[in-house]
Amino acid sequence: SGNYTVIGAQGHLFALADAEEYGSEFAFPWRVDPLPVLPEHFKLEPNYQRKNGKVVESDLTKSIRTRLAKIKELIAKADEVIHAGDSDREGQLICDDIIRTFKFTGKVSRLWLHAQTKDGIIDALKKMRSNTTYANLGVAALARRESDWAIGINATRAYSALWWKKGHKGVLNIGRVVTPVVGMLVQREKDIRNFVSIEHFNLKAQINIKSHSPFWAKWVKPAGEGNPQFDTSGKYLIDKTFIESIRAKCQDKPAEIITANKIKKSDKPPLLLSLTELQKLAARTGYSPDQVLAAAQALYEKHKLTSYPRTECQYAPESEHSKAATVIQAIENNFSGAWTVPPGWTTSLKSPSWNDAKLQEHYAILPLSTSCPVAGLSKCEQDVYRLICRQYIAQFFPKYEYMATTLEVDVAGEVFRATGRTPTVEGWRVLYGGMAAAKKVDPDSDEQDTLPDVAVHDGGTASPVEVVGKQTEPPLRFTAITLLEAMEKAHLFVTDPKVKAKLKQVEGIGTAATRANIIAKVVSAGFASEGRAGKVISYIPTAKAFGYIECVPEMLTRPDLTAWFEGKLEDLATGELEYPRYRAMLAIVVSRAL
Repeated sequence: SGNYTVIGAQGHLFALADAEEYGSEFAFPWRVDPLPVLPEHFKLEPNYQRKNGKVVESDLTKSIRTRLAKIKELIAKADEVIHAGDSDREGQLICDDIIRTFKFTGKVSRLWLHAQTKDGIIDALKKMRSNTTYANLGVAALARRESDWAIGINATRAYSALWWKKGHKGVLNIGRVVTPVVGMLVQREKDIRNFVSIEHFNLKAQINIKSHSPFWAKWVKPAGEGNPQFDTSGKYLIDKTFIESIRAKCQDKPAEIITANKIKKSDKPPLLLSLTELQKLAARTGYSPDQVLAAAQALYEKHKLTSYPRTECQYAPESEHSKAATVIQAIENNFSGAWTVPPGWTTSLKSPSWNDAKLQEHYAILPLSTSCPVAGLSKCEQDVYRLICRQYIAQFFPKYEYMATTLEVDVAGEVFRATGRTPTVEGWRVLYGGMAAAKKVDPDSDEQDTLPDVAVHDGGTASPVEVVGKQTEPPLRFTAITLLEAMEKAHLFVTDPKVKAKLKQVEGIGTAATRANIIAKVVSAGFASEGRAGKVISYIPTAKAFGYIECVPEMLTRPDLTAWFEGKLEDLATGELEYPRYRAMLAIVVSRAL
């Protein structure tokens, strides 16, 4: 096109050479004594398809060889190179590898795309910066690849060799990211199997205030810590004799209102969607994380209907707000009656999602003003597009408003509490099933639809007063929703307090762009099978997973290590950590893993 020639990569065209390239002592069959292998300078080689270490002359190999030859030819003639890799860590690495390998020394500009529409590309071309601006991101990408190689190569060789000495066959593939996810699944299954249920109690009383409708209130339990009537955690009241004595004490006794609060409250629309939040929403209708990622990528890349999907951010540039009317009109045209935007929205409203100060490398996933009838999309693509559009349109609806009521009642010196939530303005919830759905937000809530309009000192009686007995339930297996949350918030599963505190500020296991693939890899490797918890996919560890985790050192099975790595990669990307210091840390971690 004019003075420009455009050529695409094909994912990662280069990969780190295997350990055998650094010495015959690392060749198969593997031994423990020459380890660790951690070269000062890693070797890159074309990412040809291989089997048992040998290049396979497959269609993939031929395609990569042809593409690399053409890229080499074009770069040799180029005055300037425009790096147009995906706008993230791996996209940076893919093109940086090409530029380094073919030793291009001229000007390199970075095209950072948020939307693959004509306007989006032209806008990005106008805003190009030198590729050196993203040097730290490139270093983080290099470090990610090297840490995965160092942990995987050394641990796989070491523990496979030990496995063989015990008479077993096969390879124990160990990875910095996949292994702790398998560990989380196995630990959760152990927690379920070893769970011992606890019977616990509370009271509820029907409060009958003169001239008002009766309502139910729940007894406010005393502090449980150190209290012999409670379990060791102090959370559950387990003494049935004690609770029966409180019931008898309160039955048919005078009841007096001691607190009667009514507060007008409102909820703002939910923030715009990151990839992980989109995957969690779509999981409720039965889609796996990798299905959602594939659909979102197609909506961005193929259909040009949405912005870049592999994002952790839930905020959008304030400049995008002005495009709302055009975007919503395009959405209605694209659905052509298959889904209708309800009335009540206005572009004069500006939700907290529009905030330049909270933007990251990418902004939230947005629908674009592109024309593309949804009838031509796959079922999954249609559903994912609808979720993105709904979250976007919600930003232009009023707040959801309700009246929150809290009543506290004194009965024979004991306090009973009732809470209620009465919707008053549907607002953005019209897009999510309306007020009826709003009441189901928390299925475990004791909130009531309506409570009587009573006042402090109003009196009546408590009758009946009933003991409510429950059994604690085991933890649930991970689902597509909860496993994504666990990977995103790995600090909740970390045991080291210092690491836990640091990890609250950074990535969990993997990134938004890689978590779906990690989960898919765990399933395809036979470490987990997929079940169903209602419509949502659940993950059940296999016997292979249990045997695998038993053979692997604990430091590799917990999320602490991989989440720690993600924190260091974040520090490299921001420039807070320098590469030599990172390599020194990597050497220490590898030696400890062995």
